[in-house]
Amino acid sequence: MTKEIDFVADLNDKYAALEYELDEKLKAVAQAEQQLQSGSSKLHRKEHPEINHSLETAKQRNFTLLKSLEVAKARLRSRATFSPLETILQKAIGNYVKQSSLVPSSTVKAYGPTYV
Repeated sequence: MTKEIDFVADLNDKYAALEYELDEKLKAVAQAEQQLQSGSSKLHRKEHPEINHSLETAKQRNFTLLKSLEVAKARLRSRATFSPLETILQKAIGNYVKQSSLVPSSTVKAYGPTYV
């Protein structure tokens, strides 16, 4: 009698064994990763015990930080925006007075750069 060889069953058995070994290795890696994470969080807590990790304090801290950043941004924007319009107008007025026959008045106001 000829012995029939079942290739599909052999392949299934072989790959089932490999899959089982791979699952065991993945479980070991996940366990080691979890231990490292718990160890690092314990070290972090030991280094910084005064930090409170509650969600409400984090939200409040972030809110005040964002608010102070917005105030600083607005302050810088108001100081840094230069409008050259006043300078251009003063030059145009000077050119007009020079080229025309108008007598300049004695009360001339000098405007510097305008910060908006």
